[in-house]
Amino acid sequence: MVKVIIVEDEMPSARKLNALITSIASDFEVIGILESVKQTVDFLSNNTVDLIFLDIHLADGNSFSIFEQVKVETPIIFTTAYNQYAIDAFQQVSVDYLLKPFEKERLAQAIAKFRKVYLCEQAPPAVDYQEINRIVVESLNKKNYQERFMVYYRDQIKTINVADIAFFHAENKAIFMTTLDGYSYDIPNTLEQLEEKLDPKCFFRANRKCIVQIKAVKSAVVYSKSKLKLNLEPKLSFEVIVSTEKTPRFKQWLGK
Repeated sequence: MVKVIIVEDEMPSARKLNALITSIASDFEVIGILESVKQTVDFLSNNTVDLIFLDIHLADGNSFSIFEQVKVETPIIFTTAYNQYAIDAFQQVSVDYLLKPFEKERLAQAIAKFRKVYLCEQAPPAVDYQEINRIVVESLNKKNYQERFMVYYRDQIKTINVADIAFFHAENKAIFMTTLDGYSYDIPNTLEQLEEKLDPKCFFRANRKCIVQIKAVKSAVVYSKSKLKLNLEPKLSFEVIVSTEKTPRFKQWLGK
């Protein structure tokens, strides 16, 4: 059996990836799901596996810090929500990646590549994970995030500066953009597409229904089981709850 671990701090994503792996590769055994840099370092210091599925952003930091604390020679398939520039960087090195949300066909391709490269008799290629980190960070710094959106208002076309946007939310199968002064406009984007366009220093995907801008977050209160409820201004018609899995990352984002 091929022993596998999944390092992912969002449990819905981890469970989905686990299920997909099981359905594609009957000889793969997921022996653990880890949620943090610390858990992963502790595990790899005392255990060996054949393959790691590794998220880039974890609850307690960037997963590349793992390689500064423990020597990792295990092949890694990165799981990432990074933009296309960073994906191009990953393609320059001898590892594969999965772009969230996961797709079964793409996962099958990554597993096939792993089999071809690492489950053969010849020596597998050496991978410099520090160099990967450098390439990714450099690529991200080149990203030009969207500065304004074009919207239709009655019979007019308007432009809205990104700095004036409070949040984006999904409602009734449509996506709406709300400005800091309370005006809302429907836009032809999905929240996943918007995540690619928006600067993560200013915007955070709070949950499946909402992306919030830092200026719109007036406070956050403990909701239940380490979840957070956001108090936004302007207000939304529904409660915006940050999940337990996303709460540590949200706190990091809020404090930057």
